[in-house]
Amino acid sequence: MKVRFFNVLVLVLVLSSISFSQFYLGAGVGFKSSGLKGITKSVSNGQTNTGNTVEDAGNTGFNGTIYVGDQIMPVGIYKLDLNLEISYSNFNYVETGYNNTNGSGSFSGGGYSGGKTTVLSFDILPLHRIAIPGFKLISPFAGIGLGLNYLITSDVTIGPPNQNGTLTGSSELKMGLLITYGALIQVTNMIAPFIQFKHIIPFGSETQVFQGYQPSGAASQSYSSFIEDVPGYFNLQAGCRITF
Repeated sequence: MKVRFFNVLVLVLVLSSISFSQFYLGAGVGFKSSGLKGITKSVSNGQTNTGNTVEDAGNTGFNGTIYVGDQIMPVGIYKLDLNLEISYSNFNYVETGYNNTNGSGSFSGGGYSGGKTTVLSFDILPLHRIAIPGFKLISPFAGIGLGLNYLITSDVTIGPPNQNGTLTGSSELKMGLLITYGALIQVTNMIAPFIQFKHIIPFGSETQVFQGYQPSGAASQSYSSFIEDVPGYFNLQAGCRITF
């Protein structure tokens, strides 16, 4: 009987919290500092070649994010938000890695252009917030969640002094553990600017950069290129969310 009463009590508390849940939308801008450093590997016509060069392709790019969420427990000192973040960012992994290995300006000087990597991120984060008694203006938060990053690398066009051709960019999905923290500034019950810091610890061991090679005037060749690392990042951004 006691067990049943406890279960009913928990259910009532959960349902009462959900009944007060509040939907919100938001947007933020900032930057992502991304690391990608590892030995290069290529596969050409079935033959694998692992180089001795450690390529450092890490760099920083602009980041824009849309927030969709629900304040599941908006009442009381402790608050729980379920947050979905969809963000867009760009990185020059290919050019940066090539220049760091072969010298500044060697990418464009070698007749290469393109190769930018677009990253579409889908982050699922429960945010644990605290409403400070007597000082409700600032509400600090922290959370751990799952990050899904879809990497899309554009083609690289090759020109003189090298043979004309095209390296076909690849696309793949990477996952990682997210850690976030920051604070809301509760201007009104509806409007809340925020600042957010976010780290991702990636899963996996390598990132594919190219998935084919097409020499000018010749048949396409089987070719793949990899860096034996997975990009992680540190993200700082500010924005505002509106609660409905």
